[in-house]
Amino acid sequence: MIFVAFRCRNLLCELTFQSKEKLTSTLASFNHMNRLTPIADTIMMVRLADSTPAWAMLRATTAPAIVSILGAVFRGDNRQISGTELIMAVEPMLIDIREQTGLELPKSATAYVNDWVKAGYLIRRSPQGTREEFYELSTDAHIAIEYVQQLVNPQRSVTRSRLGTLQTSLLELAADTDPDEATAIRRLEEQRDKLQDRIDQIRMTGAETITDEEAVERAREILALVSDLPADFSRVRSDIEEVDRKLRESIVEEELHAGEVLDNVFRGVDLITDSEAGKAFNGFYEVFLDQEQSLQFDATLEAVMSRGFVEQLSVVERTELRELMDTLDTSSGQVHESMTGLSRSLRRFVQSREAESQQALTKAINNAQQLALRLAQSGNEVRSATGVELELTTRQPRSLSTWVLHNPGDYRIEGEIKLNEPGEIDLEAMRQRIRESEIDWVELNEAIDLAVEREGSASISDVLRIHPATQGLASIVGLIKLAHQRGTRSDGTELLTWDAPSGKKLQARYAKFEFTTQNGHR
Repeated sequence: MIFVAFRCRNLLCELTFQSKEKLTSTLASFNHMNRLTPIADTIMMVRLADSTPAWAMLRATTAPAIVSILGAVFRGDNRQISGTELIMAVEPMLIDIREQTGLELPKSATAYVNDWVKAGYLIRRSPQGTREEFYELSTDAHIAIEYVQQLVNPQRSVTRSRLGTLQTSLLELAADTDPDEATAIRRLEEQRDKLQDRIDQIRMTGAETITDEEAVERAREILALVSDLPADFSRVRSDIEEVDRKLRESIVEEELHAGEVLDNVFRGVDLITDSEAGKAFNGFYEVFLDQEQSLQFDATLEAVMSRGFVEQLSVVERTELRELMDTLDTSSGQVHESMTGLSRSLRRFVQSREAESQQALTKAINNAQQLALRLAQSGNEVRSATGVELELTTRQPRSLSTWVLHNPGDYRIEGEIKLNEPGEIDLEAMRQRIRESEIDWVELNEAIDLAVEREGSASISDVLRIHPATQGLASIVGLIKLAHQRGTRSDGTELLTWDAPSGKKLQARYAKFEFTTQNGHR
């Protein structure tokens, strides 16, 4: 009797053979399967390469610029950015990358943002009650950026902390799935005895702490888990939106379970929250919102940040650790708001009878397509009867010869024209009204000349520091135009600040220009 053990992908197969012929036949089948598996995997990979935005993003010719820009703008988190803010952030980055790397990026920031939305790297949303569009990274963009970051900063593959986490998780899984009461009691008693021994040891010799190297290692393991959260939140949000889309499709297309969906909605059942993705998120969100656990989480995080080993972490790592609670709060809040909004929208969709109109429209479109297909298959000639009655609109076409030119005299208003008596003109009021509609070029040129006279050379931000933007955004636009006319392009970008009419501080980043005495007033 011969025993042969081999690994078939992830399954360990043990086979017993009674003869050499059976062994040869089995090995031949195994080799044939091994030849077919790479073929199937290759076909699957080709399909993924053509349909997965994450793969397409990494193999794009401008992938370095795309990953760098999106990673810098969104900083790897799951936050939303308004369209105006996104364009203002992307444009100067494109300018710097073109000038300093030589990459061909001929399009504008607006064009690239639209391309990234179409490619699936960005998700564009228009929240109800707002006039502006908001953008966020898609799940695939999170995956691609995270992969590149791992290439730039590879994590150690094997650490003591990671092995301890693995062992603890396995022990907890084995314990939580064991139904034997005696085993559970014995395990808890052993934990109690170990805790008591440790308490006695601390009382005798004092508390022992791990080394700073081990503490840094554990902190980085925590940050590695945190880095997966933005992609996880984005994936949950996409799953919830997919549930909403399928529910609406089932209602509109009147599938077999559409009636059940309608009944549940009318009875007040929240189908989105009760979905698998909704339940998974709510389980996390309920724990996160628990006041006692949240306070304990904050206190624990504050205690960790006060330890000496934290200084050995990089500035970025310390920032991520310090802002961990804010990241969880913002990301989970966005998912919860999206899930709540979709639930309310689905309820309005059903109860406002909009679903019925959509069903009627879908039915009419399907009927038209069936009639068109039937007509195409019948092979009728152009002028032969189709058997279909078409109700024409009341709008009748007219010949161009019947058109006449517009005569303003037909709309002349008869009557005497009243003349107002001339009065005195308030020149200051008139000047103020002109400033509200026109840029004060005289003031801006004088401000530039004053800044150059004081500093020798001045950028747009230097001009604003000496002479604030009295016309708000209009002054900023005017200075930018004068910079292209009078100034010289410098390396990098700079931050421009001004006050809105409401008193709010606004800022924007723009290419840096220098005003000098050589390129004086024009």
